[in-house]
Amino acid sequence: MPATPDQIPTNLTLEIGENLSPERFIATARAFFGYVHELAELLVPQGEHLNWTVKVKEGSALLAVDPTPSAPKELVRLIYARAESGIRHLINRDIENAGLPEPALRHLRTLAEMTEAGPNKAAPVPIRFWIERKPISLEPAIASVIREEWRADYNDYGTIEGRLEAIQESRGTLQFFIRDALLHLRVRCYFPEDLLPGVFDKFRKRVEASGIIHYRKNGVPISIEAEQIIGLPDDSELPTAEDVRGILGG
Repeated sequence: MPATPDQIPTNLTLEIGENLSPERFIATARAFFGYVHELAELLVPQGEHLNWTVKVKEGSALLAVDPTPSAPKELVRLIYARAESGIRHLINRDIENAGLPEPALRHLRTLAEMTEAGPNKAAPVPIRFWIERKPISLEPAIASVIREEWRADYNDYGTIEGRLEAIQESRGTLQFFIRDALLHLRVRCYFPEDLLPGVFDKFRKRVEASGIIHYRKNGVPISIEAEQIIGLPDDSELPTAEDVRGILGG
């Protein structure tokens, strides 16, 4: 039975339909918590942190989060508003104005894919967000519009700068991620075996990767096939405004 407003425990709750396998339930829970985390990362001022408590209502499929009492109310309202507007824009196939970073879109795609039906898919499961105790049903269109947006539209040679993270091997292919915190970009970087020692040496450092970049149609880079990776000075090593003034004055 679908939940009613009086059953919803917090202002940010996920309602999950019945007949979900344990594996899909865990994936759904991770995606929900991940979506909330990414919204907080996007909106919480730098240097501050917002803590949440998790609530699971007994006898129901309701996953809920609630900010701690010390959380600024205006900030929490901003997170609720962005959570709702992002979903509604995607339902309307308007990904450009959703205002969501790529990791948040990835989590929403996971949740929306649970609602999809198809010959090679498990049975669809209804999923609803309850934001300030008002429901929004997730739709398969959300997953399809994100997948469509992430298809590479064109390629070009160029460079990507950012912090080197998460070195891994997947199906025999070496890769890592370059994160640009300022632009909220996380670009997958594929690289050949001969660059591996240098990649390990530059782990968690700022780098510049050069190679063929795959872009979405809106110009946002999806991935790069790196041919060269060079280290860049860390932010702490860059000249300060005072240093620059001293140079100019001299």
